[in-house]
Amino acid sequence: MSAAVPATVRAPYRWSRVLAPASWLSGRLSFSRKFLLVGSVMLVTLALLSWPLLRKAGQDAQTAELERRGLTALAQQAAVLDTLVRQRGELNGVRSQTPAAKAKLQPLLAWATSPQLPPSAPPNTLPALGQRLQQQWQQLQDLGTQEDDAQRRFAAHTGTINALLALMRESGRAHRLNVDPRLDAAFEMLTHRLPLVMETLAKQQDALAMSSDSLTSYAVAAQVVLSEATPALHAGMRQLLTPDDRAGLQAQLDELLSRIERQQDAVDKVLESPQALAELRPIAGANLAQAQALLVASTAQADAMLQERLTQLRRSQWQVGALLVGAMAAIAYLFAGIYVSTLRSLRRLSQGTQDFCAGRLDTRIHIDTQDELVLVAGNFNTVASEVGRLLDVIREQNESRQRELERLVQLRTLELADKNDQLHLAALRVQEELASARDMQQAILPQHFPDTTDFSMQACMHPARELGGDFYDCFALSEGRWGFLVADVAGKGVGAAFFMAVSRTVLQDLAQDELGPEEVLGRANDLLSGRNPMELFVTACYCIYDPRDGSLAYASAGHPPPLLRTAQGEVLNLDCANDIALGVMPGMSYSRRHAHLAYGDTLLLYTDGITEAFDAAENAYGEKHLIAWLQRNQEPQAAAKLVSLVRDVADFVGGAEPSDDLTALLLCRKAREDCVALSDAHPDSTAPSAYPLDLGAMTVSHAPLELNNKTLLLEHKLLSRVEEIAHLAEAVDQALTERPDVAFAVNLCLEELLTNTIQHGLHGAPNRLIYVRLSRSDEWLEIIVKDDAPPFDPFVEAPAPGLEAGVEERAVGGLGVHMVKTMMDEVRAFYDGSGNLIVLLKTLKR
Repeated sequence: MSAAVPATVRAPYRWSRVLAPASWLSGRLSFSRKFLLVGSVMLVTLALLSWPLLRKAGQDAQTAELERRGLTALAQQAAVLDTLVRQRGELNGVRSQTPAAKAKLQPLLAWATSPQLPPSAPPNTLPALGQRLQQQWQQLQDLGTQEDDAQRRFAAHTGTINALLALMRESGRAHRLNVDPRLDAAFEMLTHRLPLVMETLAKQQDALAMSSDSLTSYAVAAQVVLSEATPALHAGMRQLLTPDDRAGLQAQLDELLSRIERQQDAVDKVLESPQALAELRPIAGANLAQAQALLVASTAQADAMLQERLTQLRRSQWQVGALLVGAMAAIAYLFAGIYVSTLRSLRRLSQGTQDFCAGRLDTRIHIDTQDELVLVAGNFNTVASEVGRLLDVIREQNESRQRELERLVQLRTLELADKNDQLHLAALRVQEELASARDMQQAILPQHFPDTTDFSMQACMHPARELGGDFYDCFALSEGRWGFLVADVAGKGVGAAFFMAVSRTVLQDLAQDELGPEEVLGRANDLLSGRNPMELFVTACYCIYDPRDGSLAYASAGHPPPLLRTAQGEVLNLDCANDIALGVMPGMSYSRRHAHLAYGDTLLLYTDGITEAFDAAENAYGEKHLIAWLQRNQEPQAAAKLVSLVRDVADFVGGAEPSDDLTALLLCRKAREDCVALSDAHPDSTAPSAYPLDLGAMTVSHAPLELNNKTLLLEHKLLSRVEEIAHLAEAVDQALTERPDVAFAVNLCLEELLTNTIQHGLHGAPNRLIYVRLSRSDEWLEIIVKDDAPPFDPFVEAPAPGLEAGVEERAVGGLGVHMVKTMMDEVRAFYDGSGNLIVLLKTLKR
């Protein structure tokens, strides 16, 4: 027989069997998941306990919203009821189909047919009642207007009103107004009793007004209805009243009941004496208005109470939710604290190990517990300290090498920066030299062009880069003729610019020898072919124009043919031989061609930089575009016409980068009437078309123009006659009115220089033109004198005066030039290929 097991041993064994499933589950979960499982079970339990409260509050809120919608529908129905009962009292033998009743009734009928109530609303018969109301209303409209139909109309009106009252009661039931535990009596009053009182008060007066014994019973029965409604009205009002009764509902109800009693007294009088009906009408009308006002005020009070209840329900939901969230947060906080406290030591060990392995070698683990994990942490700290010491040694060696590398990199960086500065300075010097070369290149090209009574000429060159390879030239020849050319060096840049300078010099020197166009090109080709180490070539078109008869002789070396625009607007390509460009092969011959410029004709020489100007879409300007421009341009002067051409090309190109130099030269022979008018103005002119400037003076009388920090004061043209100098002196005095001393010195010097030019430079020719221009800056006055005489420098060729000798012993000449040099601060003389240019500078300092 076995010994009995003590109770103290059986109890733990029994509990272990009971907890076996939980122990099994705990052995298969991590420590964090165990706490998460217990906390989740508690939170779910709390949520399940709180859910019924939240659900009940939500249902109550839905019911309150449904009741508020019912009150809104009730207000609309009450308005229709008021309209109908008032119209019934206004029959007077006339058919009642006013727009007001129909406008109010139609929305109500549409709503009753399809009320669109929420799913929580109980089943209802609103569509059937709406159809019944529609039928009653239609019967009322179908009645005739005969006098004997008054009772039928009264009955039809009453039927329509009864259908509406039934609809109002059903609407209250559909919106659960009849089951509200707090406002059931109030809603009974609003949906049934008070509308019935309104209808009864009106019907009592309307029945008596019919003067029919059959309808007198309506009035008597109405008294019973009103008496029965009084307790229900009091019961409903008690539910609506608040302690302060701000709306005064009780007073309105008392007033209504008092008025009802007065109306019943009036009814009794009418029953005894029909003549008392006049006393009943105002009482019944006032009672109807009072009942309507009480209905509106009571409805508003009920809606306010529902709104307050809804607010309380929402607040209750928020409170329950907040309590639930707070409880969950408290439980979660407690479990998290327990979990953190339990795992703190293990996490410190794990985190310390991870930090050390991640490279933070100064990591040390500190555990303030009394368990065996303190020994593990101490061993870890010992190992970490030793590893840190070894790594410090390695780090010091690496830092030493790094400092040496940084020193070498910094040294090389400074060297590179110095080289970059040198390269930048060199680039700036190159840019300055290129800019200077461009200015020099532009300076060697003619800047002044002939503008005679017969023709005007203008040219321009716009390089695509800093330096260009295109060039033009114009110069006076013997017998009043003019030579001019346009050329294009192959390539761009510095090489083309140097070859351009050499080519221009060669062509101009040969042209001054009075050779024909074909001879000039032929000899220029031989010279350029012999001095062309870069194997460049240049296309050119050289022309000689005789203003006396408009004849033109020209030759072309591989250049685009000139364009001739007649006075009638027709544009022609002048015939050109297919001769080779200059500098390609020596010993080549060139063909001479002839043309004639009639009055009003225009000659255009250009380079392919115009026809091959491309826009952003790579479309070329082209010869067709150029011919079209030349056809439509009507400018008579070459300068204005050239500005128009450059603007037209620029507008076509837009912002695209230029692909080639743009060069053009225009010669415009003036119309016959212009030539005749200018010739008549100067009848002494022997050959006016042969000289480069217009006749007459042109003094600037408008406000001064700003010209590169200079102000233009005067431009004057005069014939090479001594008597013309007096007109110039008047213009100078007018331009320098503020400085008469300077004007005197300028007139004295101009008189000497112009006399010298007329007598010695032009050898007394009376009709050659001289151009004078005055400009001033802040400190200097600039005087420029231009003529078309052969090269002549009065400051070099005039003999030096003998100032020490006596008057009789002095040599003739030189004293006037000496006076000019003495009175002016600087004097210079140039020859630009088309005439002499004298520049004088006079300081304006007093």
